Amino acid sequence: MNFRLNKTLSLLASCLMISAITACSNGAVSQNVSIEKQIVSTVELGPNQNMEGSQGAWLSNNNWLLASESKGLVLVNSQTDTNQIIAPGNFESLSVRALSSNAFLVASIDNNQDNVAIFKLKHVNKTWQLSELTRIISPQAQPDTVCLFANNITQTVTAFIADVRGLITETAIFDTAKNQPVNVSIREFPGVSEAAGCAVSDITSTLFISESNVGIWAINANAESQADKKPIALVAPFGELKNELGALFASSDGMIWFTSTENSLLYAYNPISNKLKHWRLNTNLNPESAAIKYTSNNTATAVIYNDTTGAYMQSQLSVKKIAVQKNRQNITQIHANAQTTPVNAFGDAADDPAIWVNPSDAENSLILGTDKRRGLMVYNLQGALIQSLNIGRLNNVDVRQSKIINNKTWITASNRTHNSISVFTIENKKTVKYLTDIATNLDEIYGMCMYSSPTGDYVFVNDKSGLFQQYKLHNQANKITGELVREFNLPSQPEGCSTDDEAAQLYAGEEDAGIWYIGAEPSTGTTPIMLQHINKQLVDDVEGMEIYHADNARYLVVSSQGDNSYVLYEIGNITQNTEVPSLKFSGKFSVIADLNSGIDGTSETDGLTVTAKPLPGYPEGILIVQDGYNRMPQQPQNFKIIDWREVKKAIR
Repeated sequence: MNFRLNKTLSLLASCLMISAITACSNGAVSQNVSIEKQIVSTVELGPNQNMEGSQGAWLSNNNWLLASESKGLVLVNSQTDTNQIIAPGNFESLSVRALSSNAFLVASIDNNQDNVAIFKLKHVNKTWQLSELTRIISPQAQPDTVCLFANNITQTVTAFIADVRGLITETAIFDTAKNQPVNVSIREFPGVSEAAGCAVSDITSTLFISESNVGIWAINANAESQADKKPIALVAPFGELKNELGALFASSDGMIWFTSTENSLLYAYNPISNKLKHWRLNTNLNPESAAIKYTSNNTATAVIYNDTTGAYMQSQLSVKKIAVQKNRQNITQIHANAQTTPVNAFGDAADDPAIWVNPSDAENSLILGTDKRRGLMVYNLQGALIQSLNIGRLNNVDVRQSKIINNKTWITASNRTHNSISVFTIENKKTVKYLTDIATNLDEIYGMCMYSSPTGDYVFVNDKSGLFQQYKLHNQANKITGELVREFNLPSQPEGCSTDDEAAQLYAGEEDAGIWYIGAEPSTGTTPIMLQHINKQLVDDVEGMEIYHADNARYLVVSSQGDNSYVLYEIGNITQNTEVPSLKFSGKFSVIADLNSGIDGTSETDGLTVTAKPLPGYPEGILIVQDGYNRMPQQPQNFKIIDWREVKKAIR
């Protein structure tokens, strides 16, 4: 196999793209290179005549699977030195994931059809059985390489395919929870100009891509993330690697292995310590790939493809397996039940939801969502867009049914175009109507929430300096105005806030610090009190928050944006012995993809809202959250609708 090589200009362009040739050359990897001085000897693996191979993978015991452009997919037993062709053809690139001790998923590029074939390989009664599950076709693009990712959180196996367009696609190929194949497009993102190989560390959920004359790049393999690529090791003169890098292989401990044909080197990259070591192979080798099987804590067998002879070779290495530390944090995984129509365009747009529950016909309740590039979007309970009010860059939105002004519905939103409070109402119990804007003197209006009490209807707004303002709404002669009645400050940037109308309490998030409390009435002072600092459960940024009123408890639901999750706190009542309410950690959950419904998980949530009022299909209410990365397929941002009974699974 001959890997396509980038030209010198590709090397320069790649380093410039990441903003720093200096960072490339002075990174941590170049200072953590361990060199094995001993030359590693190799011997041939199995019958190799006319193999024209590319990449191998260890299966079980002494069994290896090899890809061959002349023979197809070949099984080799290293002990008996025998082989078996299980899929004739022209196959290049290879990735394997174990489903059990005797069943494996196999992905390889079928060069005869210019697509990726997905197989299931089983070992039954001492015989191997191969069955094709599906094919993945890149439109008008030849695939360069493929690698599998076993996502234990979503219980799926996905395939990353880098193609000649310089793009990487991710496709779900197997639902491990149901033990059945699928073929669901998840996302597409920029990769490298000519990928020589790829591999995924399931341990760190990291996708690695190699460019032959450039280096190795790392990308977050989690679909609910931004696909930024970072260099972890670069080719000289920008790094320590030698030229002409080949395919990548992820061993069982997450170590990433690759070769360089220049000086016949085998590399191992530890993604935990960010350290790189290499061995020098026999000088007559032209190594283009390596596959690894650990044989003890301190040794491993490497199967290497030698392009000079067209043969697979094996070597014994002295190497210590990475000690994998499991994340013990208990996060409940739940699914969304529905989702809204995506906003109009890609980018950071959807931000904050609110819900108006129709008092006479719950089925015709409305979901309100801000598009901070355009205005207010209105959806039905099924998530379909039914109205769009393009009045400016709305950030946060809230709703109240006024108790003192003709039972009128108020909807207010922070308008960053005009540094104002946009005011809406509901007409004929079905249509949102824009009324007016109330000017503020904030430098940059940001977050907001509403509060309603016997003393009036109020809007809390803040800006990025930490300043909060409280406005009282007035409606005289059909003219709506806002009266500034109080100001107070948080130390740094806030956004999300929520009030309890009955208890007259305001909870506010300081994005990098935690959750604050202050009385919601204008007469209750100007000194907020910190209730909850960021910690292992609440990871900054602290974003959207809202109170759920259960029968016998109140829960503050908070977006823990830093780890794509949500934290539940039970709110304790103020007693004779306490001046402020308490927040008791009650659970943590994340929303993950559901292949059956075709609804992806959520990530980087800005705003959220919740109601305990019964709705059709949701007898205990719903939670609505903004989704920063909308997948399956990749689309602009939207909002996810979650049955509160799902959320209850996380309450301890």
